[in-house]
Amino acid sequence: MNRYTTFLSNGFTSKGHIVDICAPKSILGKSNLPKKVKKWLRYIDTFILFPIWLKQKTRSQPKSTLYILTDQALGMWMPILKSKNHVVHCHDFIALKSALGQIKENPTSWSGRQYQRLIRKGFSKADNFICISKNTRQELIQFLNKTPNRIEQIYNAIDPIFKPGDTIIARKAIAKFLKKDVDNGYLLHVGGNDFYKNRTGVIDLYTAWRKLTNSPLPLLMIGYEPSLALKQRYEASPYKKDIHFLVRIENSLLLNAYQGASLFLFPSLTEGFGWPVAEAMASGCPVITTNAAPMNEVGGTAAIYIERCPSPESVLQWANESAKVIESTLQLTKEERETLIQKGVYQSKTFGEEAILNQIETFYTSITT
Repeated sequence: MNRYTTFLSNGFTSKGHIVDICAPKSILGKSNLPKKVKKWLRYIDTFILFPIWLKQKTRSQPKSTLYILTDQALGMWMPILKSKNHVVHCHDFIALKSALGQIKENPTSWSGRQYQRLIRKGFSKADNFICISKNTRQELIQFLNKTPNRIEQIYNAIDPIFKPGDTIIARKAIAKFLKKDVDNGYLLHVGGNDFYKNRTGVIDLYTAWRKLTNSPLPLLMIGYEPSLALKQRYEASPYKKDIHFLVRIENSLLLNAYQGASLFLFPSLTEGFGWPVAEAMASGCPVITTNAAPMNEVGGTAAIYIERCPSPESVLQWANESAKVIESTLQLTKEERETLIQKGVYQSKTFGEEAILNQIETFYTSITT
């Protein structure tokens, strides 16, 4: 959410608007007390002191001020803002659906369920919403206990640095970083360690593909430091010497990784939007992703699709079937591959920063006028 908040703040500041970012501050939590005590003090900072401060701050602001919650997970503050001009940005309801038992891969604790109940109760008091995908919009309507005044679907914007480049130059940059020859290409995945990113499934998919191909390529996995589960899956793969983790890399190298990849793999179980799909397409990289919303909404007709992994028990069967799609995509002719790339570049223009900012500004203006 820091990334999204920065995008909105920088974008609207450049448009001449006055932007003030408000968030709970560590006051009591900055003490030198033991960690367990500091944890509870931070809760006091967030859920007691911040609401008091926010309520006082709103009293001194002009009536025309627009209050923006950059994520529906901040919904607990809506009771303070509901009588004022406001907008809630909705990204994904993965945590809420998990708390309701709708996502079997992510069981939620009692405290987690209560927290999501508090969030839902809060954002349900809002009147105006922006949703980052059609899928998120549909889910929001199901979760609300009233009909909102305004609800708009506006996609996320991708950074304009993501664009096609010279494949040879890009692979040389990756080779220099890895200290390994990747002139023939590689498969690429970008994602965090959240359960829904299905990073263990990426390794299963890669392992299955390696067993059937006669033209092996390495796998690059970009994201955070691998989780314990991911490390275990990596160790179990007979092809682990060709699996490389690139941790917290700079955007310039991420761009090189997209531009030089033979194929981008994104078999997520669910998403709010799926930024890497749009980034890969914008960078001229063919994409294979899950045939489920919103991944197939972002990819449109420009991506290749595999089915969602139905359960942990059936992951090997899923990987074996999906590996065939990888192989057939890599066997595309030069002309077929170029057509797929151009479709992806065209599709990615849907997520241009300037156009997205203009859409959001129009929606904001409709509330304050």
